[in-house]
Amino acid sequence: MEFPYLSGAHWWLSPVKTHHEVLVMNMEMSRFLLAGGVNFVFTFLVFTGALKVMHTGYVAALLLAWISGNILTYVLNFVWVFRPEDRLSFGMRFFKYLTAGAFSIAANLMALSALVEIGGFDPFWAQLIVMPFIIAFNFIAAKFWSLKKAPPLP
Repeated sequence: MEFPYLSGAHWWLSPVKTHHEVLVMNMEMSRFLLAGGVNFVFTFLVFTGALKVMHTGYVAALLLAWISGNILTYVLNFVWVFRPEDRLSFGMRFFKYLTAGAFSIAANLMALSALVEIGGFDPFWAQLIVMPFIIAFNFIAAKFWSLKKAPPLP
């Protein structure tokens, strides 16, 4: 029985990898984390600018930061990290990227809420616990689903 939605995951689960595959994966992970760092600074500046300079409410500032951050990371991940195609496009890949992002924020919120409300954790430390799992999910979702390279033509 085949699971086509997991077709890229076999690489992740396979114990045998070539030296080149490991180098590519390490490069992608490093670039993904750098893109995330750039996004952190960018979205913080957008949020702060919207809140303090444009005098919007915090919810509007957050939405503006989230939307602009998703566009930035999509572009960075498309053209610099994973390079699924030669030319940047905002079609189905972008929709998938946003869908994965929505699942990511929902999972983050559920895990954070559980740790805070049920586990009694401080929200700051709870988020620090959750973040590595969310980052891993985002990387896997982008590499193997939303920004997955098309198989080579025969």
